[in-house]
Amino acid sequence: MNLYLIRHGETDWNKARRIQGSSDIPLNEYGRELAFSTREGLSGIPFDIAYTSPLKRARETGEIVLGGRNVPLFEDERIAEADFGSYEGRLEAELIEEKDPVLRFFDCPEKFVKTGGCEDHREVMERAEEFLKDRIFPHEKEYQNIAVFSHGALIHGILTYIYQREIRDFWHAPKQLNCGVTIIEIANNKYHVIEESKIFYSVEE
Repeated sequence: MNLYLIRHGETDWNKARRIQGSSDIPLNEYGRELAFSTREGLSGIPFDIAYTSPLKRARETGEIVLGGRNVPLFEDERIAEADFGSYEGRLEAELIEEKDPVLRFFDCPEKFVKTGGCEDHREVMERAEEFLKDRIFPHEKEYQNIAVFSHGALIHGILTYIYQREIRDFWHAPKQLNCGVTIIEIANNKYHVIEESKIFYSVEE
């Protein structure tokens, strides 16, 4: 069975480098273009079932990628983005200027201390692990291809769990780009990462 982890397309907050988290921001037009390119790139994959974060940027990405196919798409709150509490909507540039400790979530995970209502990395990984053990691993013999439409931190959380990495390596390269596709092969309760953050579009300069 192959698991396809697909990050959502671009939003205006992504473009402006605002902390997005659990804020329900829709795709922008470029984000939809990325999703359509990804739809074409994955057109040859016969998905059996798909799951999406309840946030509209992930769901719309899923609806575009799966458009025209008879593939059930189920929402699951466990694969929503990390919650950044009171920091959501803040510009990254402002936080850098203020030297806000929340930035450790991104550049020094092992030293991040919960602040402002943020989730921490372990909480994200616990959600990811629970989702995998509930919705993915038990169906190895039932499905051949599963699509999961989610978010950057959540996908990095899944990879950190699968690779059994330390929290300090949570953001291990490559970065999960908008509409990046990570493919994981699951066989006999073992997993092998085939490719990380594959894109089906040209990166804007």
